[in-house]
Amino acid sequence: MADRQAQSLRNPSRTAAKIAVVVLIVIAIAGFVLAGLRGRTPAAGQAAGTDATPEAAAPLTAAVPAASAPAEEAADAPNVVAFAPASANLSEKESAKVRTMADTAKKKNHRIEIVSMAEAGPAEALARQRVAVVRQTLEQGGIPLGRMTIRVSTVPLGTVSVAESNRVEMVLR
Repeated sequence: MADRQAQSLRNPSRTAAKIAVVVLIVIAIAGFVLAGLRGRTPAAGQAAGTDATPEAAAPLTAAVPAASAPAEEAADAPNVVAFAPASANLSEKESAKVRTMADTAKKKNHRIEIVSMAEAGPAEALARQRVAVVRQTLEQGGIPLGRMTIRVSTVPLGTVSVAESNRVEMVLR
């Protein structure tokens, strides 16, 4: 019995499986490291080393006109159509914006996504009417229905500002 030697417990497939697991772990760690480094690179127009958090927050009692200024600027954007409150009719200025967007989309051969946000209830029906008016105007401008996408986001009551609920955005894709 002393002449007997213990058989080798090595199994080539078991060794290959262990090596594969180690390689996968190394790849996963490298992925996490690269994702972390990519998240830290500054975006275009942002200075390197700046923190995304503002140093001093605006006081909570700021004047209302200052808070509505970004909403007014967004309404002046060439891809945003502003409707009168409780209306689904386009003004001449807003209709011209839609026609210009149709011309741009045709020249550059882009798709257009029509986006609106509304609170659940009657405001949602109005938002759908507004999106349909914009879609119809784009179609009259020569954009085929197959190159348009419509998205109406329904949100809980009280989460959309009045100015934002009166807007429809056109996004070139």
